[in-house]
Amino acid sequence: MTDDNSKGGAAVKTAVPAVERATRLLDMVALSDEPQTLSGLSRHLGLPKSSIHGLCNTLVELGLLDRNGSGFVMGGHVMLWANAFVAKSDMVSEFVRLWEGQSALKTETATLTILDGSDVVYIASQHGLDPLGITFRTGMRLPAAFTATGKAILSTMPQSAIVQLYPNGLPAPLTTHTVATLDALFQELEQIRTAGYSIDDQQVREGMFCFGAPVYDFSGNRAVGGIAFSIHANQLNEARSREIGQNVIQHARLLSQRLGSQPIRK
Repeated sequence: MTDDNSKGGAAVKTAVPAVERATRLLDMVALSDEPQTLSGLSRHLGLPKSSIHGLCNTLVELGLLDRNGSGFVMGGHVMLWANAFVAKSDMVSEFVRLWEGQSALKTETATLTILDGSDVVYIASQHGLDPLGITFRTGMRLPAAFTATGKAILSTMPQSAIVQLYPNGLPAPLTTHTVATLDALFQELEQIRTAGYSIDDQQVREGMFCFGAPVYDFSGNRAVGGIAFSIHANQLNEARSREIGQNVIQHARLLSQRLGSQPIRK
């Protein structure tokens, strides 16, 4: 068997089937808004109901699942892992410190994401005083091409790398405003590079307008995340848009500097 860490060659997948099945099951439960039944899990995972029953019982015993009526929900033990991950993330802690240290943007909702494949994953959020009708939960995923943070991160990447993320084109649109083609996305990314910040003009949710900027690591060359400020679209005018755009650039720059990035970027 080839070691996954072998040097000089491609890694060979050596997944343990039982662990892979358990992970797929936990992913399905975590992504569902309702308790998942044995029959539903069996159907969606393509596994015998008896196998699902055994997996669920074991995961309940380990605290990774809880029983809820006739179905299963995530158990409290997963928070041990989640908290350990978040605690080790300097980017998250510095993001929170930045937000707590300012008072000018308390009406806006601030979010922090990282890129995972063609999606962004939300790793922190600070909800503003004006509810947006959407809750940015830690672990939530959205297509990077549609979000302000995702667009900001993508704007730092070469076009060839973006094409590789979307070999079959962009995902199905979320609203009537969502960017529909790669060519249209590339035009947006050029505008972002010029302005220094990105916008999501109701592409994720009708009535929500977001401004984003990339966060860089210590090298100052690699975007490791993105931050965004979100507001109701009907609260914006030209001056307010310009103000929030400059604020998101400033906060992304400060966060980058706290992560060790030295170059000053637009």
